[in-house]
Amino acid sequence: MSEVKPITNISHGKLKIKENATFIQSEKMHFSPIVVQEFIPASREFPIVFIKEQDTGRFNAVVLFGLEPGENLFFDANKWQASYSPLALTLYPFLIHQTENSDNALLCIDENSPLINESVGDALFDENGKEMKWLTQKGEAIVNYIEQTKLTKAFIQLLLENEILSSQTLSIKIKDQKEFALNGLYVVDEKKLSNLSDEDFLKIRKSGALDIIYASINSMQSVNNLVRRKIANS
Repeated sequence: MSEVKPITNISHGKLKIKENATFIQSEKMHFSPIVVQEFIPASREFPIVFIKEQDTGRFNAVVLFGLEPGENLFFDANKWQASYSPLALTLYPFLIHQTENSDNALLCIDENSPLINESVGDALFDENGKEMKWLTQKGEAIVNYIEQTKLTKAFIQLLLENEILSSQTLSIKIKDQKEFALNGLYVVDEKKLSNLSDEDFLKIRKSGALDIIYASINSMQSVNNLVRRKIANS
């Protein structure tokens, strides 16, 4: 379980962070959030879908790592098994906490992360309690990611306003294995996109979203990538 706390030199002055080349936190994750800036490179390796939060009704963009919950076919204890690394994975164990209706933000850390220790890795602070440059850069990267998340929400809203998201269950039957079914997924409906009026389609094109939309559509070919990995791991 995560134990997220604001970073201070008093509480975390002696802490170090191990390298996270394998993205250890993702071992049991069958999906990861992504932002629109990632759609094109991520689409070459992962299926891009949208999921709807049950409590808020909010949609989020994610990439699929596996064919069933708790499965990450790209995780390996020695090396991350994909050529692309979603930004959300690279930021761990850090995140920004910002209270609602406030401009104040705190750089936080998951104190239960296996990457945290006092002997190996990069120190958060120097011997004088000053924040290390790499930690400052990590905080800036997270702030930038949050801004990209806002753009992603606007992109998803564009899809919803044009009613081109459709619910889809991903059902896959692999020889000599059970059938795998992922429910609660939404994808860009290419038929609905094609049936938009010329005016609505032009608005989307002028918004710069068309390449991102087609990256999402084309990414579904990467389901075959998941199947190949599933068979190889059997």
